[in-house]
Amino acid sequence: MDWTTLESRPGSFSKNFGWGAAPGLTLLHRVINAIFNGQMTPVPRDNARATISRVATGDPLIPLNFFLYNQEIDGENYIIPDQLVLEALANPHDQSFDRLAMSALNFSRVGTWRGARPWQAYPAPWARRFAVEEVWDGNSWNTRRITTERIETFMEGNMIYGGNTPHKFATNLHFLYDRSSLIGLTSSEREDWWASALFLFLDRCMMDGEIGMGISASDILQFVQDEDFWALTAANPTLAPFAALPIIEEYLDLGGPERLVSVHVETPTPKPSAFPTGRVDASKKASKPRKPADLTLTQVQRVYAQAQRQVRNRKHASWVKSAYENKCAICGIALVVDARGTTYSEAGHVQPIGDPFKGPDHLTNILPFCPNHHKAFDRGGVWIDPNGSTPIIRSVTIDKQFDGRKLEVLKEHNFDISFAEWHAKYFGHF
Repeated sequence: MDWTTLESRPGSFSKNFGWGAAPGLTLLHRVINAIFNGQMTPVPRDNARATISRVATGDPLIPLNFFLYNQEIDGENYIIPDQLVLEALANPHDQSFDRLAMSALNFSRVGTWRGARPWQAYPAPWARRFAVEEVWDGNSWNTRRITTERIETFMEGNMIYGGNTPHKFATNLHFLYDRSSLIGLTSSEREDWWASALFLFLDRCMMDGEIGMGISASDILQFVQDEDFWALTAANPTLAPFAALPIIEEYLDLGGPERLVSVHVETPTPKPSAFPTGRVDASKKASKPRKPADLTLTQVQRVYAQAQRQVRNRKHASWVKSAYENKCAICGIALVVDARGTTYSEAGHVQPIGDPFKGPDHLTNILPFCPNHHKAFDRGGVWIDPNGSTPIIRSVTIDKQFDGRKLEVLKEHNFDISFAEWHAKYFGHF
């Protein structure tokens, strides 16, 4: 989609903003809980608006028109539950929710409703374009550009303000960036909220009919990349595809938007058969495994997280070995295993994952090893001396030929030397 051709109007965003008295986006979290009341079923838009007016002093059109998803069903307007709603109902308000909510704003896909103007289905192309064209530098967010003045300047000539005030609009958008802790955000693909943001993005695109359950995970990944998801969520473009693919696969395995039908919070949620959660062709999703209907929300999250970790671990290992061309971090040699010159290495966690070590299962904690030095590293025979900012290899074995060798790491890997420091301390090297 060419977002530069869409009509950009600030709408309610240029009015006096009453959505930030509480820390972060607490008020939005509170409103979502009030609207859905623990039930993952569609709510009439008029009812939702009345509920917002009762529990919040801010303009009720802000959550309805910019953050939540709308759909017309049998001539009536409804607010449809998705991953944003799921997270609000399942968890107390925190920074992760704020970042997910701001992602919803930047995605600028809120469906449509009877009486909506054509541009309101994509209400915030200005927010999306500011993130993609101004804040994103091709590899990460330059958060120094997130200022009221920069927003106002960027929007000049790109916004239909009418009688509204450009400065007030820019102030409101900057206020949300600040309250949601997006200023300073980097490498978000390592964080749990990012997986939820990808689920949310897929929910919105599925319900809009842009993609469907019959599309392969790899094709959806390409769609996600084409729609600038990395830029919208401050994800490392080198690492993000490897993190995203297993999340997309899990999304499809859980049934896409249909996974929300049987999710309940504390008490069972009636299946909203009269309220489809999206325009998904039933014939295309029939071959996909369905989430058991008796799973509670907490159980669903646990199953999802476990599967995601298992698949992500394999993907991370594959990326590390490929990126370093199977060269061992300790000796620097790629082990040749056959006459064709095939090389081999093993990916290992520097700080072991699981109890009692509790090392993180992500790329910054993984290095490639040849089999011999993998075993030696796991037993502390070889280790990495942080050596200030230039880490070097050390050996307490009789093999000293690589002792003092500089550890070679790729910039895009972002290897965290603190895990090597943990390993060295664990084995008593310093």
